[in-house]
Amino acid sequence: MSTTVTTGPTVGTLARKEIVRYLRHPLFLTGAVLLVVSCLMQPEGWFSTTLEGFSAAAALGLFGLVVMVSLTRSSDRAADAAGSVSTSQRTRTLALTSAVVVPLACALLWYAYTIVGYHQHPPAPEAVPFGPVDDGFVYATLFAQGVMASVGGPILGLVIGRWVPKRGAAPVAVVLMVLVTILMQGIFELNRSWREVWPWTHFYGPFGVEGDPDRALVLTGSPYLYVGYLAALCAIGVLVAMLRDNESDRRGLLRLLAAVGVVALALLALTITGGYDDTLVNPLPSGRE
Repeated sequence: MSTTVTTGPTVGTLARKEIVRYLRHPLFLTGAVLLVVSCLMQPEGWFSTTLEGFSAAAALGLFGLVVMVSLTRSSDRAADAAGSVSTSQRTRTLALTSAVVVPLACALLWYAYTIVGYHQHPPAPEAVPFGPVDDGFVYATLFAQGVMASVGGPILGLVIGRWVPKRGAAPVAVVLMVLVTILMQGIFELNRSWREVWPWTHFYGPFGVEGDPDRALVLTGSPYLYVGYLAALCAIGVLVAMLRDNESDRRGLLRLLAAVGVVALALLALTITGGYDDTLVNPLPSGRE
């Protein structure tokens, strides 16, 4: 008498399915179309494309948060229906993480297009960059604000989908993200020195000075190290989502999570203390009424 053991699909097989599901999700398609439309619009002549990071962050990051919550929950429903032949939750989490390649690819295309636009339509001298600030500073900021946000949003959605089963959690999370980002983007002097704690912030903009409320400023902090900090946060998000599986050994994950957490804190400290020592003020007035 022989016994047949039936196992669920592998990570690779599930990953391909999740990538296709992400590509076909109506909210992702809507965000992608909106992002294309924003790219086709003529860049604003003053700052050119240097402030366009929010477009990708919203269309791919915030929309992606909701998409991933939806995919996570539908994946769990399918696993429950499969019964004994279903794969482990940790395997499904890894497969869902693989689907982040979709918004990442779109964000990289947006990034390339934005950099080309930056050079084809340079910012005005009274904008950014100026003085010691170079193009690389702008490149790093746009990468953090656009590309990393497009990855971080869906990963946060994966964490929410795993740990917060209540309906309405995704839109509530989006609203909270927007509200806190408004406070942490650097427009208030009170939290400028530690705003990089939040996963989306500005490193320059028309924040103004006394007598010229639209004067271009470059804030303290390093956008280069900020990218590393955001990557560490993404890794933490994946590990936290994987920890939700009660049937798998968590000890190794907890050790890895602690190690990545230490790296993230170190990168955050370097981000805050790096860059320019003081806020830089463009010597040219904004000329805005």
